[in-house]
This record gives sequence, structure tokens and C-alpha cells, in this order.
Amino acid sequence: MLPAGVRLHHPAGTDEEAVAALVLVTACQVADTGRSDRELADVLEDWERPGVDLARDAWLAEDSSGETIAYAFLAPPDAEVRVHPRARGRGLGTHLLRLVEARASALGAGELRQRVAGGNHVAERQLELAGYAPVWRTWRLERPLDVAPAPPSWTAGVAAGTLDDERGVAEVLALLERTAAVGPDGAPLALDRFHAEHLAEEHLDPGLCALACRDRQVVGVAVCESWNDADGIVAQLAVAPDEQPASVGRALLLEAFARMRERGFETAVAHVGDSGPDVPEPFASVGLRPAWQQTTWRKPLD
Repeated sequence: MLPAGVRLHHPAGTDEEAVAALVLVTACQVADTGRSDRELADVLEDWERPGVDLARDAWLAEDSSGETIAYAFLAPPDAEVRVHPRARGRGLGTHLLRLVEARASALGAGELRQRVAGGNHVAERQLELAGYAPVWRTWRLERPLDVAPAPPSWTAGVAAGTLDDERGVAEVLALLERTAAVGPDGAPLALDRFHAEHLAEEHLDPGLCALACRDRQVVGVAVCESWNDADGIVAQLAVAPDEQPASVGRALLLEAFARMRERGFETAVAHVGDSGPDVPEPFASVGLRPAWQQTTWRKPLD
């Protein structure tokens, strides 16, 4: 049952509704993590996914004053339920969760996954009671670059290289495939999409990307980039299975940090995921610390 005074409706896809959803999601993220990484384009991209029917797969809730206080979106197996911090604890999230699950079951979905920011204990408890279990954790890690990082210590026979030609890009893609690389959300890396978004000529930043090479063959890579003047971002780290992942990975990160600092960036950033409770190596050993964390919860559907 909806709390008193709350009106629920499906969005029609207008820009005004997309902005309302973004403002709501931003307020939730800021309350839970102190920052937000969502943009209007992210909401619109969700709404334009193939197979999404906004008249059945998205919900906006407004209070008596007309302010948006909750949002839900479904694109199986992924679901998103957000409730404004000041409207939590009144049963609105539970109501939306039931609607999302009913719609997912009608679509024949075998499971649902939801992501909850660390600190939102209300949502975590709600999911736990509804039969969800935590299966994956994702961190945004940061390290200030005001102090120079330690010089990398390379494994014998391995040397640093730069990703500056098509042959190198092809070797990196082959390495990502060989290592069964995954994204921060734990999903297998879609190599064609990763290539288009990070390694294509118009996006590649050769000066930031660090390679580990043995006998001129790529055995490790830190694909790095930047979206602003302050942050250098590690988009992907991969090391060949027959190398020493922790040692080579640490050297790659330290090499990347040195390049970022030389470029004038203030902070090194990495988004990484793991099924365990702690930040995985080698990220923790090079001074990267959690800025925020979110957990993916999963529930099988009958």
C-alpha cells in the first residue's frame, strides 16, 4: 500500500520527467556516499534501452506537493529502486519493490539484481527481508597524487611500455579476452564496447596507458584515461595468467600514477569490484582507498 498523500505514475519519457528522476537519484547518492556520478544522459540511456516500455517498466512517486520522492526502473535482470532520504522508512520502497518484482516475473525474468550504496542500511535490510543476497561489491577508489608514488618494481624480464599503436591495442584486447576480464559490476567485459569507448583512436590516451611487456609481448595493461582536469582514471587492469598478477599489477598501477602526476592530475581513481568484503589487491597495496562502495544484491524469481 502506498503511504498517504503519495501519487504513483509511469513516466511518459519527457525531459522534465527524466530531470526529476535524475534529481531524485542524485539526492539519494549524495545522502549515501557524499557524491553522485549520474547524469541526465544515464537516465535517458536507460529509458531508451531496447525492450523497455516506460508505461510498464518505470515508476515515479510524488508527494502531496508534487515533488518526486521515489523512482523505480526495470530492465531485467537489473532493477533500480530509489527513495528520497526524507521519505524512507514509510513503506514506499517495499511497495515499489513488489511492483518491480511482479513486472519482472510477468516478463519471465529468472532473477533480479539491485545495487545499493554502502550506508543505505534501510535498503539493505529491505532487500534482505525480501529474499535478496549480496553477491558483488564495487568500490570507487581514490589516491591523492600530491605525493609522488613509489617507483614501480618490475618482475624480472618485464619492462614498462606505452600503448601507442594499433598492434598494441590488438594485443591488449587479446589479453583482456585471455584473462576473462570483467567490469566493476562483475559482468564479463564486452570487448567490442570496451574497445569503442576506451581504446578507439578518438578516445585512447596513449600517454596515460601503461603496458607491461616481456620479449616485446604485452603481458599486462593499465588502460587509463581522464574525463576532467583533476582525475586520472584506471579504466581496466589486466595481467596475463602466467605472470605474477599482484606484482605486475602493482607495478602497472604505480607506473600509471607517475604518468598521471606528471600530467598534472590531482587524484588517481579506479572503479573495481570483487565478491569479497575488502578492496582487492593490488589496488589496496598502492594506496587506493574507498571513496564509496556499493553492493549488488541478487534474488532468484519463481
